[in-house]
Amino acid sequence: MQVPSLRRSFQGFDRRVWVLFYGRIMTATGFSMVIPFLSMYLHNDLGISMSLVGLLLLFTSLVGSLGNIVGGELCDRLGRKRIMMIGLLWRTASFVIIAIAIGAGAHYLVIAAFIAMSSFGGSLFDPASNAMIADIVEPSKRLEAYGMLRIGQNVGWAAGPMIGGLLGIWLAFSATFFISAVATLVVAVFLYLNINESLDMRKVHERFKLKHLAGMTKDTLFMSFCLVSISLFIMFGQMSSSYAVYSTDSLGVLSSQVALLWTWNGVLVIFAQMPISRWISKYRMSSMIAAGSLMYAIGYGMVGLAPLFGSEPVLFGLNERFYYLMLNMTIVTMGEMFVSPASMNLVANMSPENERGRYMGVFGLVSSIGFALGPFTGGIILDQFISNDILLWAIIGMFGIIAAIGYTLLGKKLGAERDSSVPKA
Repeated sequence: MQVPSLRRSFQGFDRRVWVLFYGRIMTATGFSMVIPFLSMYLHNDLGISMSLVGLLLLFTSLVGSLGNIVGGELCDRLGRKRIMMIGLLWRTASFVIIAIAIGAGAHYLVIAAFIAMSSFGGSLFDPASNAMIADIVEPSKRLEAYGMLRIGQNVGWAAGPMIGGLLGIWLAFSATFFISAVATLVVAVFLYLNINESLDMRKVHERFKLKHLAGMTKDTLFMSFCLVSISLFIMFGQMSSSYAVYSTDSLGVLSSQVALLWTWNGVLVIFAQMPISRWISKYRMSSMIAAGSLMYAIGYGMVGLAPLFGSEPVLFGLNERFYYLMLNMTIVTMGEMFVSPASMNLVANMSPENERGRYMGVFGLVSSIGFALGPFTGGIILDQFISNDILLWAIIGMFGIIAAIGYTLLGKKLGAERDSSVPKA
């Protein structure tokens, strides 16, 4: 990639894109300090089976997914900024309550209920912020703008687990939730002071009716896109659940080393997302999402071979299995960098201008359902096939292959205009 081309990717954006970029860094840092360690806390500290952990995370994510619908609808009527603020303040309060519950030794069902409450509030934020990007960025630059938000999010995901892992050495798990609450509150104040509304409120007159959501079922291409995406997002949900637990329980990798793998994921996105976004903008979005799905399938499918590698330290105190998992994570992250900005760009292309929040909300709902099914499905597969490593991860990898086939078939029905990163007016 030529450096001048990369530099041009960061130029010409509305100031609000940069505010959202910095906001994503801070929110992702606070979120990833605690949530990636939740599965390990429930399984290792509270002694809950992985199937039950998956079921609890399924419940919390499904409750949270409703926030995408609510946030998408409300941001089309009340404005993007107002809904983002509500989401951030809601999550701040939720993190404080979760910290108190864990510190008091509350039952795991109580903790799960509060996690669900946090998930709902956090889900209000995403459709509003994604709709704001579609409002303020010209179509030819949207893929790069969504790529920038991905970079910001992964700066946070690179820093958060590392900070959370270090804090875990000195502080109780509950204390990290207090720190995450403070970080989220700082983001709320930052956005309130530095971002202006992108929706022209003078044009908003329509009241919400259930038939509006039901009417979306007539957009068969968009609904097909959402249906195929569920399989892909099931794979998304493996990283902080099945992948993490398998790495610690079956491979003997330390929790702090799993945090290093998540940090590596974030570092790759930080440095490679924008060049990749520029490169894939030359091609049809459905093809790039299908390619990314295959990368997910390969990356996770290879995990089952990890036991073949040595468990003795070979370099910097880390063993062969860790470096093999690092290779897996690299392939999975490549898939992520293809899929994430391209899918958001395609949703923006497919949505009418006055329904961007609604479309973003519905896609967010679908992604949350898939992400919720990830730990649940992965937990069941892990419990049933834990004695057969290769079969275990081959089954998980099949979800990516199913998604790749679906996106390829969908691409044949989408017109070139909507499937391009630069749709014609």
